[in-house]
Amino acid sequence: MMALLLEPLQFTFMSHALLISLVVSIPCALLSVFLVLKSWALMGDAMSHAVFPGIVLAWILGLPLATGAFVAGVFCAVATGYLKDNSRIKQDTVMGIVFSGMFAAGLILYIAVKPDVHLDHILFGDML
Repeated sequence: MMALLLEPLQFTFMSHALLISLVVSIPCALLSVFLVLKSWALMGDAMSHAVFPGIVLAWILGLPLATGAFVAGVFCAVATGYLKDNSRIKQDTVMGIVFSGMFAAGLILYIAVKPDVHLDHILFGDML
């Protein structure tokens, strides 16, 4: 039974995927605990959706995708804070509006540009 579980790790790409997932999982877990304790559980979901238009724009402009994602994430946070402070709408509702709007903008950009990268690879990534 143990040999069956360890057999895929003999391939280099599988051991690299395991290493990447371990490196990514630790800071994500710590950040998730912080967000839940601050009652900002929706923020993680909002950021993951809000970076999509930044990634598409970065791809169009030939910039690093992480740069586009960072700029879009900062814009999402600033827009959420501005709308929360200048309206009577609750914060979770504002986050839902902003991240849904940004994700929709990203999909419109993606469809308009028709890049050679499949949408699944942008949204979910590929560790292998």
